Amino acid sequence: MVDYKRSEPFRHLLVTPVEVQYQCTVNQVAFTRVGKIIDISPSGISLLVPELLKTEELQSPIGLSFCLDTKLLETAGEVRWKKYHAEGIQYGVELEENEAFEQLIIEELKLRRKKEIQSQKQ
Repeated sequence: MVDYKRSEPFRHLLVTPVEVQYQCTVNQVAFTRVGKIIDISPSGISLLVPELLKTEELQSPIGLSFCLDTKLLETAGEVRWKKYHAEGIQYGVELEENEAFEQLIIEELKLRRKKEIQSQKQ
């Protein structure tokens, strides 16, 4: 993996990480695991997992299922970078390009952020 930086200005650091199920297929065997999204933008996420992904897992697309606010979001992406984190391993995942899905992420983030602000006021 090479250094990779998303070149978009809109990235949201989640106050409370979002649980995500991620799947990949290696040698025709599907794996499903659970991790956390710690930041998100319309084109990518930072995925936090408890253990290193195997080389074969990193070379295949990863399916992702998560809920930012009210809707179940499902997409695929490719791992672009990794770094060690206090709670596990953090991977940068570039999401497949889809304008409608990117707009859905933005809408869900707006709703989520409003709720975060309201709960901080209380």
